[in-house]
Amino acid sequence: MVTRVHSRRVVSNSIRTITIMSLLDEPVPQDDLIRERTRIFEEFLSAESPIYNYKDDILRMLRLAQSRLTVNIDDLRDYRRDFADGLLKQPVEFLPAFHDALLNVIQQVHDVDKHDIESKGYSIGFHGSFGDHHVSPRTLRASHLGHMISLEGIVTRCSLVRPKMLKSVHYSPDESQFYYREYRDATSSTSNLPPTSSVTPQTDEQGRPLQIEYGFSTFRDHQRISIQEMPERAPAGQLPRSTDVILDDDLVDKCKPGDRIQLVGAYRSVGGGATGTFKCVLCRILCWPLVTDVSNAFKDSHYCQQHRATLIKVWWRNRSDAFD
Repeated sequence: MVTRVHSRRVVSNSIRTITIMSLLDEPVPQDDLIRERTRIFEEFLSAESPIYNYKDDILRMLRLAQSRLTVNIDDLRDYRRDFADGLLKQPVEFLPAFHDALLNVIQQVHDVDKHDIESKGYSIGFHGSFGDHHVSPRTLRASHLGHMISLEGIVTRCSLVRPKMLKSVHYSPDESQFYYREYRDATSSTSNLPPTSSVTPQTDEQGRPLQIEYGFSTFRDHQRISIQEMPERAPAGQLPRSTDVILDDDLVDKCKPGDRIQLVGAYRSVGGGATGTFKCVLCRILCWPLVTDVSNAFKDSHYCQQHRATLIKVWWRNRSDAFD
């Protein structure tokens, strides 16, 4: 039996009751918060604006069999500034809700006869103005950990594209049943859950053998690259700095060493394993090349095709002795 003892303070033969009230707001359940964020992101993607129309972008993405929708963060900032700031400062808290909103809009606008969305996964990329979150490998600081950043640099090293197992399916011959196990690591950009073991099970709980079914298992393309600071932007007399970037899914094999690219992703810290140190990597969300040669950029443009003949005629009329 548990006995509860109440303490009382006696002042002038009277009992004073002290009530303690919390000055903090009542906590909002996590599920309700995610549903509210998903609803707002879904309204943003479905909104009709003279500046943007993401429903048409989603239909174009489905028509071209693509898997990533690119969103201008300036449009989201005009719609809800607090949500744009939340994506930049707490991407792990807001990205899952944005991803769920994208899936809901895809379910609404897709054509069952034309688009197969059951066997594909869809992601979101961002571009636009990132303010002080637009950095280089030299200006990258520990204060950016856990934030979404935009990084510019030169690719110096690319690893091979390797498969990463997300879910393994196992078959038990004795029971004629299937089992599955999901895997996470520290580079998962949209999850705060702890990493799981990477060892695939060989037996079930009763010790019966299991056979892995590779055809039913789920894999993801995985690549690691190194980004170095542009040499023309490095201070005189100092070596350029670099950082590692992790690419997944449709972003792998999009660049090669020597390319100048701009990346958008979540900056995270991962364990160093047996070395006891910590290493920071950028888990990508979007990657695209930077234009460095203006002549090549406009070589095939509509301007050159339309006005080349006119410019040649004007130049030849004014310089008739050009080849003398």
